[in-house]
Amino acid sequence: MATVPDLVRNPAHRFPDRTCIIEGARSLTFAEVDRRADRLAAALAARGLRPGDRIALLALNELEYLEIQVGSQRAGTVLVPLNFRLTASEVAGILADCSARLLIHGPGLAAVAEDAAGWAGVADVVHLGPDGIGQPYDELLADGGQVPSEQMPSEGMQAASAALAADAAANILYTSGTTGRPKGAVLTNLGFYARSAALCLDVRAAPGSVFLQALPMFHIAANTAYSFTFCGSTIVLMREFSVDGLVDALHRYRATHLLLVPTMINAVNHHPGIDDHRFDHLQLVIYGASPIAPEVLKRAIDLFGCGFFQLYGMTETFACSVLRPEDHDPDGRPDLLASAGTDALTFETAVVDPDGRPCPAGVVGEIVARGPALMAEYFGAPDATAASLRDGWMHTGDLGYRDRSGYLFVTDRLKDMVITGGENVYPREVEDVLYAHPAVLEAAVIGLPDPRWGERVHAVVVLRPGAAVDEAALIAHCRASLTGYKCPRSVAFVDDLPKNATGKVLKKELRQAAAGSVTG
Repeated sequence: MATVPDLVRNPAHRFPDRTCIIEGARSLTFAEVDRRADRLAAALAARGLRPGDRIALLALNELEYLEIQVGSQRAGTVLVPLNFRLTASEVAGILADCSARLLIHGPGLAAVAEDAAGWAGVADVVHLGPDGIGQPYDELLADGGQVPSEQMPSEGMQAASAALAADAAANILYTSGTTGRPKGAVLTNLGFYARSAALCLDVRAAPGSVFLQALPMFHIAANTAYSFTFCGSTIVLMREFSVDGLVDALHRYRATHLLLVPTMINAVNHHPGIDDHRFDHLQLVIYGASPIAPEVLKRAIDLFGCGFFQLYGMTETFACSVLRPEDHDPDGRPDLLASAGTDALTFETAVVDPDGRPCPAGVVGEIVARGPALMAEYFGAPDATAASLRDGWMHTGDLGYRDRSGYLFVTDRLKDMVITGGENVYPREVEDVLYAHPAVLEAAVIGLPDPRWGERVHAVVVLRPGAAVDEAALIAHCRASLTGYKCPRSVAFVDDLPKNATGKVLKKELRQAAAGSVTG
């Protein structure tokens, strides 16, 4: 049987007393996380959970997140991290979809957990922190410490010294559902290992680095954090993002590595007084999850004064293409700031036409990827799996092209492309131009129904505080850089853009709001 190592065992042997994880005033060493994960695995087995059973985790970035991930893998169970911003009915839908046997919830989420568990029929509930529903987590861990190893069910957990079965499921990661109903992407232990090990190598993370995790751990951003755990570095969790909190954490923990999404970077860029700070310990800003406008990236590179590393991918793939620090050269290669880079370690990407044939350089097609870090399937959805995973390639639904030097450029989501008068318009291209206007803080471009053109290009814009510009001026600004059919035919000004928990703009909501304003 093929096996892979888990996240913590090796660094716990090499660096037992080094701080592994920090959240607020609490911290654990690698040895402590290792022991607690073993106790959790034993407790899960004693509770009657068997390999393949699903455990759901509904929590913010809590200190216990890492040990629950590792302990679940050691027990052979499958961890299902849940978006803490979902409603009780949405959580219940996921619990029912994956047939969860146990729900662990964090502080402040008791009401959602109670309703969701009741609706989905999940009777076994555990809570982190002093208050909540079900059994306290500390009692669960204590149960694990009291179970003699000879009394553990032989199939209930893997031996403490055993590696993990490579083909066993480790996680079910539910997609954000920005374009439809969330689907559960099943990640095996091999896929989990490949994500952690490959990124650790690609970002050249040295043992002893300090990684600041500002994104939610229920997202694939957790795989980025885990890559630092894998190589023996400390991860610092922010429970919730704010620019002031981020700046304070960067200084307090002397963070060397940081993960952000473009909307966070944009917020930092425009935060009052941010230019008064120096980030001398910071070596690398890792970013991804959605496209970034080159103007936003240039400003951030100047502000942070360190290397930048872009991740391009999705829940089903993780980072399949990366733009490395040497490619972030605003003066020598400004064109690459709009690129998603080249293949990540262990990955192969391609751009194909609707028949699956490779597209020539410069020709837009669908981006596909393959490698050991891919999901294995969509849980309980064979038709959706067959539609997305074909001949070993994950079809991302993203459109892009590769230039003659081999760099990948993502033009947009296939479902977000606007077809106006028979011409394809890629919203990102228009958004990049809008971001270059000095009055624009944020911009999103969508297609709206049009009786003459089929669809028309519509921009939704957030202005910078104190800035003023009208619709005509913004359209004129776009016409200076774009051909006529690509320019917005209408502009709406809003106070903020709807986003999911990872900062991705919810264009589905923008389309619904725009349609309502037209018909209402």
